[in-house]
Amino acid sequence: MPIAVHTDEDYEQAQQRVAELNAAPDSKEKERELEALAEAMLAFELRRDEAQD
Repeated sequence: MPIAVHTDEDYEQAQQRVAELNAAPDSKEKERELEALAEAMLAFELRRDEAQD
């Protein structure tokens, strides 16, 4: 399932999930989820920054 961050609350939840994953043992699934979270969070940050400009 794709990861999407649309609100500040979603962003906070994504940050919490990243912290949980960082505490978990390394695995391919962990790496894929961390990468998807990073992309979704970055996209949200860019949209938010554009809206502020």
